[in-house]
Amino acid sequence: MIYHGEPLDLMPTLDLAQTYPLLECTLSLTHPIDADRLRAAVQTTQTVVPQVLGRYNLRWNRFEVESGTLNQVIEEYTASHDPGRVQLDVLAGPQLKIQIIHHAGYDALRLAMSQLLTDGEGFKHYLYLLAAAYSGEDLTTFTNERSVRQILAHLRQVGHAAAPVLRNSAEAFPRLRGDAHHHRGEATIPRVDSRRLQRKAQAQHVTMNAVLLSAYALALCALTGEHQLVIPYQVDLRLHGPVVATNVVQVANLTGEMLIPLTVQEGEQLADIVSRTQTTISHLREELAYLPPLVQLSRMSRALPPELVRRLAGKHRAHAAISFANFGHIDHTRLNFGSLAVTQIYFAGAYRTMPHFQMTVSVYHDAWTLAFRILGSEPDYQLGIKILKNVVAQLTQWSREA
Repeated sequence: MIYHGEPLDLMPTLDLAQTYPLLECTLSLTHPIDADRLRAAVQTTQTVVPQVLGRYNLRWNRFEVESGTLNQVIEEYTASHDPGRVQLDVLAGPQLKIQIIHHAGYDALRLAMSQLLTDGEGFKHYLYLLAAAYSGEDLTTFTNERSVRQILAHLRQVGHAAAPVLRNSAEAFPRLRGDAHHHRGEATIPRVDSRRLQRKAQAQHVTMNAVLLSAYALALCALTGEHQLVIPYQVDLRLHGPVVATNVVQVANLTGEMLIPLTVQEGEQLADIVSRTQTTISHLREELAYLPPLVQLSRMSRALPPELVRRLAGKHRAHAAISFANFGHIDHTRLNFGSLAVTQIYFAGAYRTMPHFQMTVSVYHDAWTLAFRILGSEPDYQLGIKILKNVVAQLTQWSREA
């Protein structure tokens, strides 16, 4: 079966030289999981998201589903032989890979999903769907909405969008020598501190995204000496379009992007930058600054073949070295795999080739996890860890200030 891709599925293919289009999720369960039952659950989700077991045809922007790919999804390892990362060829298919890591008395899961199929929010939608299928829930009434057309039409009726400002972000990272390897880094902000952060943000009338971006910029400035940055900021179009029914999931690429200019002056603290960042974000949102590139891509996709659209769109897209993604809150009430509860979970982006670097954030049970995935040297990895720790320290200090 062939399932045609959507215009926004082309976006993750515009920078394949630096970023392989994958998203990653790591979670721990209270007890061991039934691998056969999980495999059956993946097959059940295919009734809603058939593309998940297909290969991606880069030339024609479509998913091609054949039989026999289900057995390629799940792999099992003992904790002593944990490969550490997921290898998934989205062009060969399927678009999902699950590793079960067996520990003493419990299992951990590592899931990788193709960003050609979905964005971060859509990955969460799929994970909820998988948990429901594993728990034996009836998915026959569920449908997956991948089209962006209704959302774009709705947004264009809301107001006029300003033309985008295309600027390349400075490559803030020094090129550090050493053999390149795949590295993963995480840092957690405990629940008590996370709740304090959210209360402080509400009291200051700023969003957590503004706070996180500001702390990220401060950390980059402190560790790389870069005072001026332009960091892409993701906008979930689901929140700005028409309301969908409760039995509709959106495992799709429905994310826009705004470029946020950030300047750190000598001696500035986090409190000095947050309000300025919030003002910038609010202004760009009001002007729908994320909309014109999406409308342009959608128009081109109706008239031109995918390969030509990709070339034209790539010429006008700013490839930022530094980026940020917030996966948001993960709903624990929708994540029970039968009687198995999820004790820990966080999301991360793809392995980016240094000096390209992305910090991701996700929230579970009010605890925030900051993460990165890179292909770089050991010094690159150590610098990434320092950035995460610096951001955590900045946030903790800011939340405790009077």
